[in-house]
Amino acid sequence: EDQNATSTEHYQVTCKLLQVAEERIGADWDGITVLDDNIDKLTVEMPDYIAKAIGTGDIKSVLRWINANRTEDRANAVSSAEMARMPVLCIACMDDQLAMTTQLLQLG
Repeated sequence: EDQNATSTEHYQVTCKLLQVAEERIGADWDGITVLDDNIDKLTVEMPDYIAKAIGTGDIKSVLRWINANRTEDRANAVSSAEMARMPVLCIACMDDQLAMTTQLLQLG
C-alpha cells in the first residue's frame, strides 16, 4: 500500500489475514495489551549481589529480596548498567536456572 499497490496478491492476503485477526479479537478491542501494563511503572534496578545470586541459583536470597518490598516490581527488575541492565528473568534463563525461572514467572 505504500506505493499504492492495493491490487497485488500480497496486499489482498494481508487484508484477509487482518480481517481474520479482527474477527478473532473482536471489534471492541481497545488496542491495549498486557505489554502496556508496566508503562507507567519505574523499572527497579537490582543490586549486583542479587544478579549474582540469580545466576548461581540462590533462590532464598532472591525471594527474600523480592519480598522485602512488595510495593516495587522487583520480580521484573533489571541489573545495573555495569551488568548490561538485563532483566531478572533473562539472567535466570541464561544461567539455566530452571527453578529460579519458574519462581520468577509465578511472581510476575
